[in-house]
Amino acid sequence: MNDATSPQEAIEASMDHFREESRWEAIYLYSSEGLPLAASGHSAIYSEDTLLEFVFSMMGTVELLEGEPIQEMTIRGSEGRRMVFRYLTAWDEPAVLVAVAYARKGFRRAMTQLIRLIQSLT
Repeated sequence: MNDATSPQEAIEASMDHFREESRWEAIYLYSSEGLPLAASGHSAIYSEDTLLEFVFSMMGTVELLEGEPIQEMTIRGSEGRRMVFRYLTAWDEPAVLVAVAYARKGFRRAMTQLIRLIQSLT
């Protein structure tokens, strides 16, 4: 990363790259307080506000399952799209990566590479 590129710009460039490969329709990175940290794309079905609201509604569920930390939750929609919620640590704080992935497209390797980039920048 060159010195003029901010962490947000580097993360969004990586998000854009994988979106252009059709790994996901849209992807968002939120802090645990719901602050948007990075984003790429827009879902034709799930708005960013809807996904953020869902993230907050799930936080209580994740806390109930305190025995083993939750890393990922996936919900498959009726048209085959998947909403993927990946929990990670960024800037020493909990964060959530939310992707709307296309049906029949692999996304896990791309998401893991993106998480590694995020964690290397924090």
